[in-house]
Amino acid sequence: MLWPHLAAFRFSCPDESFITAYPEPDTPLEIVWDTYRRSVLPMAMQVAGWEALHASAIVSAGGVVVFCAVSETGKSTVAYGLRRRGFPQWADDGVVIRRATSFETIPLPFQARLRPGSHELLGHERPEYFRYTHNEPGEQTFTEPAPIRAICMLHRDEHLEAGTPARIAPMPLSSAFTAALTHAHEFDPSDAERRAEMVQTYLRLVAEIPTFDVTFRPDRRSIDALFDAIIERLGLELPVASTVV
Repeated sequence: MLWPHLAAFRFSCPDESFITAYPEPDTPLEIVWDTYRRSVLPMAMQVAGWEALHASAIVSAGGVVVFCAVSETGKSTVAYGLRRRGFPQWADDGVVIRRATSFETIPLPFQARLRPGSHELLGHERPEYFRYTHNEPGEQTFTEPAPIRAICMLHRDEHLEAGTPARIAPMPLSSAFTAALTHAHEFDPSDAERRAEMVQTYLRLVAEIPTFDVTFRPDRRSIDALFDAIIERLGLELPVASTVV
């Protein structure tokens, strides 16, 4: 993978279990590490046979809840808001999945990164951001794979009245499949065999894992109601020994 003016990243999955970076001269090392964690590693996992989603996630009793959305919709805000409710955060920007006996995800290094608008929505200080300069887990506290419990497709609707409860509804399989592909990372679209495998995986994913459409108004009056609605509608319970962070 080539990132202009930053670095080239080399990997050969599954033959090699490491990724080599070739930075451009004078490129800050912390930016190379950040790009590796947020973008290169999930894509390398896709090459290795996993599937990678542009998503955040939290951990509840019974498994991981994944939040897919286009950039600046609020997936990081939702994950961090639920984290403040006691649900440990699993991912901020990338979730990799595969099907063994059932669908599972593995923990990747991450750090919560919220845009300025999230401060207004959440009504408290944003997490302090550090650039990790080594192959560290960041804020990741989990070390073992976990089952996927549910997937939420997030959508903002500015036209909803302030204070309007979020709309949360199960998605038909066809709509869930299309939405999942919209948020999927694919390394080589010209690889027909790998693409067919990816399509089959996502067909099975939406057939086996409950997928919800979550539409909300992005304002301070509505955001807490959104968290309440997600917890209630999905029947989420805190995992054992969880704490608010």
